[in-house]
Amino acid sequence: MARQNGSPDNKRYHIVLIPGFGGFDALGQVEYYTGVTPLFENWKAGNPNVALHYFDNFPTAGVIVRATRLQRYLAQRIARGEIAPGDEVSLVGHSTGGLDIRWLIWTLSGNDEGSNSDSHREPIRVDGGSFVHPRDLLKWIRRVVFLSAPHWGTNIADWVRSYRLSREAVVADLRALVAGSQTFILDQIEEQTTGAAAHLTDADVLRAVQDALTEANERYGNRSAIRTLAAHEAASELALYLRQIASDFHAIDDLASRRPPGRPVSPAHFDDDERVKELEVWDSKKIKSLSFATLGSRAFDFSPGSPAPVWELCQLWTYPDVLKGTAVSKGTDLAYRLSYRACAGGPFRKPRLSGTVTRRMAPCPSDPLELWDNDGIVNTISMLWPRGDNVLVACDHLDIVGHYHLVKAQRGVGRKYQAYDTLRSTPPFPDKNFTLIWNEIFNFCSGRKGSPPAARKKAAQRVAPSSASGR
Repeated sequence: MARQNGSPDNKRYHIVLIPGFGGFDALGQVEYYTGVTPLFENWKAGNPNVALHYFDNFPTAGVIVRATRLQRYLAQRIARGEIAPGDEVSLVGHSTGGLDIRWLIWTLSGNDEGSNSDSHREPIRVDGGSFVHPRDLLKWIRRVVFLSAPHWGTNIADWVRSYRLSREAVVADLRALVAGSQTFILDQIEEQTTGAAAHLTDADVLRAVQDALTEANERYGNRSAIRTLAAHEAASELALYLRQIASDFHAIDDLASRRPPGRPVSPAHFDDDERVKELEVWDSKKIKSLSFATLGSRAFDFSPGSPAPVWELCQLWTYPDVLKGTAVSKGTDLAYRLSYRACAGGPFRKPRLSGTVTRRMAPCPSDPLELWDNDGIVNTISMLWPRGDNVLVACDHLDIVGHYHLVKAQRGVGRKYQAYDTLRSTPPFPDKNFTLIWNEIFNFCSGRKGSPPAARKKAAQRVAPSSASGR
């Protein structure tokens, strides 16, 4: 697969896509980074020495666990010769995946003294007999791309932590639905209820739930031996996914903007001294970075220059426009309004060592960022990394990884769609911006320049004027 010598003439570049909170590589027909591979295939036509890898992490485990799993994944690729001496590795992390990358680099540089994990000290045993030392991994990591990464945490994590019992009940209900997904009568009820709810709320997230359940049921789709086995596989994957969420939800603590008691186990909670030391590691190892900060449309009217009030779930009437869109939130769906409102208010404050916006991709508005600005999941100011380019993009949290429109699934698999506009913000995220962003990522990760200067100039000329209704 990879060549045996590491001469610069045949150096290979490896791009590793790392999912965020709740993430996966694929669940049935649904991919976390959907639509990226076709773009990569088109881009790769003139770049044959670049490889794309998809990393499948635990969905909601703590950052230490997720970063340790990522470390073992890279060690395995190296031990097997897929990543060879002289190659370069670029890590692309969406959301929590960005924190996983930061913790990985932090520990590989020997800066996690006092941690319960000894993973940076002991050689990693791979495939029963090969060994890779963790400190050697750093020489391969040359570039990092952050997509909507909560470098200083996010209000929605603090909000979810305050409603632990409600969250556990939702997960338990979903597990019960999956356990009963092979029962035809129950599935008929589920299809009717989730379908009706999706119609009433116009929320693609409910369509996704319905599709996941029907795909896991052998009675839906083309009746055949392969369809039956695929349904059993989909049901097992979904059940395991929910079991992992139920057993380890520590990522929500690591994502909170308010630092929990004790020593930090997440880069989101580093103090200023630790952050300075972290950046020194990145500088000394010459790790380059590119960040995309996502900015969702403003679904509510909050006072500029001050924090938004915390949303009390037991007082829904205080924000009736959550349930029904008003002029400000026109075009959004219920899922986006709920998550946007939960993320807007909370303890998040502007960090002292925050990065700054270096570019805006049209049609991103030119208004100053507010503390309560977010993409439905993460406060936008929290995404600004103190190094490299910080590109501000008008889209929600899942648009940037390909979930910005409905994509029909292939026939016979049980589900109707394989991609969804899971959080519907405005304006609609255009295909051309998705293509432009990922081509820039591919160029950056392969050591080439970002988007062509002409494309950057053209995008800059299209920046929309300041407008309250434009977000």
